[in-house]
Amino acid sequence: MPYCTQDDLAALIPAQELAQLTTESGDEADAAVVAGVIAAADAEIDSYLLVRYKLPLAATPARVKALSVDLAIYKLYGRRGVTNEARRKAYEDAVKFLQLVAKGLAVIEGADNVEPPGQAQDVTEISSGGGLGERVFDRGKMSDW
Repeated sequence: MPYCTQDDLAALIPAQELAQLTTESGDEADAAVVAGVIAAADAEIDSYLLVRYKLPLAATPARVKALSVDLAIYKLYGRRGVTNEARRKAYEDAVKFLQLVAKGLAVIEGADNVEPPGQAQDVTEISSGGGLGERVFDRGKMSDW
């Protein structure tokens, strides 16, 4: 499930401008282009979240929705090469926050899948080898070297 919708983008971008960003002509936004941009934004978000959270998230926290909107809008304007300073700053701030999340220095409030995937499986055990048989290397065997 996408983290944001076309309606979320339309709340911040006038309908005519959204249409201009997604189509070559016409007065309505191309839903397929919007969906593709949202999917790209969400994939970028997931690339940071998967370090700390089990994906997919059961529900979309408000912060993740806002991040998705910021990234998707930046990508929409980027399609036309007209990204302004405010959109670029919002994108960079979103990425900085996601980097903090990935490092464990920030959290996503409302995300219920806090355990990173595979955490319990990333354990290495080392033993002294007691009872495993004859030693492969010892002082006597290595004396010829």
